Order: sequence, then structure tokens, then C-alpha cells
Amino acid sequence: MTNFVTVQRYVSSSESHDEMEINQQDIQEKRKVRSQMAIKQEKQWSRYYTNRGYDGIKVHHRCNQVQFRGKKCNAALHLHYPTDTDEVVLFRGANKHDHTNSIHRKKIHQVLQDKNFRITFNQLKNYLIRLREKKFGPSTSSLGELESLCIEKSTVPQADDEPFVLSYNVTYEDDDDD
Repeated sequence: MTNFVTVQRYVSSSESHDEMEINQQDIQEKRKVRSQMAIKQEKQWSRYYTNRGYDGIKVHHRCNQVQFRGKKCNAALHLHYPTDTDEVVLFRGANKHDHTNSIHRKKIHQVLQDKNFRITFNQLKNYLIRLREKKFGPSTSSLGELESLCIEKSTVPQADDEPFVLSYNVTYEDDDDD
């Protein structure tokens, strides 16, 4: 008969080292999540872009109270995740929010409603469109206008930094030439 000997369970040091690394990652992830939750609770910041460098990761946030492509708010917030520590550093820009004079349609409509002006949202929208066209001209152009602009700019200028049109081709739907 064969004899069996019971031996204590062996745990290699590499496994415990891996567990320790996983625990460190969990702690670091929890810090990241807590910092991101703190920013989300303010409800006025959105992630803008991220820089990765030798010193760590820097996540830039912008104020989301203004449109992304419109006039920018000067307030800024940055999260820095240094590579040498597990800390998360929060930087707030010295500039204050400057979007109180917003000219968005909804904001204007709300102000007019607060002052007891009975105006619909569509009336305000149409007025603002007409005002913009009056100030800046029409927002669309015809193919004829585009072609005349190309003809006007097709001569090579004397100055090196002046733009010109090298070649153009305008095709109208009415043309039977294929």
C-alpha cells in the first residue's frame, strides 16, 4: 500500500506580491473615482482633454455652463495623478467664472418670462435669426456667389501671404454635360 503524507499548503511569494499590486491598484482606482465624483457633484465641469507625461497624468476640465464651441469661460480645473505617488492633486485656476452675461436663447427667454413678457420661444428664435442676418448678412450663399468669389480670387497676388484660388469647378444641376 502506498502511504500519503499531508503537507502544509505552500503559498509562493510571487502570488502574494501580485495580490499586493492588485490591492495597490484598487486603492489608486478608488482615489481616482473619488476625485472624479467630487468634480461631478459640482455639476459644472466636463472633461476637456488629458495630458500624459513623465511626471504623471493631468486631466483638464472646462466649465460646462457655456457652449463648447462658443465663448469660453475662463474658469478651469485640473486633476494631476503623479506617477511617483498614489495621491491625486486638484488644481483650480485663479480665474473666476465669467458666463453670467450669456446670450443663449433659453436664457433670454427665461429672463423675459421672469419680467412677465408673454413671448413664445419661437418668436424669440425668429427675432434672433433676423437680427443675426441683418448684422452679418445671410447665412447661406448660392453657387453663383461662390463662383463669382472664385473668379475674383483666381488672380495670383503680388504678396506672398495673400490667399488665392488655384483652380475651381462649379457644376450646376441644370447642366446636361456629364
